[in-house]
Amino acid sequence: MKKIAVSLIVSFLAAGATPTFAAKSDCDSGYKNFVTKMSPYVDNVSGDELAGYVRKALGAYDSCTAGDGSITPHGVWDEILADMQAKKKN
Repeated sequence: MKKIAVSLIVSFLAAGATPTFAAKSDCDSGYKNFVTKMSPYVDNVSGDELAGYVRKALGAYDSCTAGDGSITPHGVWDEILADMQAKKKN
């Protein structure tokens, strides 16, 4: 009986951990993709602006890895990229 109870607990824990891993993996790849896309625009912004963008992007990444569903990190990253692209055109 103890073996069944232990295996049920292990199964529930494993099932609960799998979505978190998948979500973190998506956060990781999304952030890496954002940084790659951001790189060409770095020279067109001031150091202060760049630091602000990096802080905001990292905040979105942290929220993503924490499982906070109140923000969409990809939306934040897309917004930052759009702002950086607009600064390059000016």
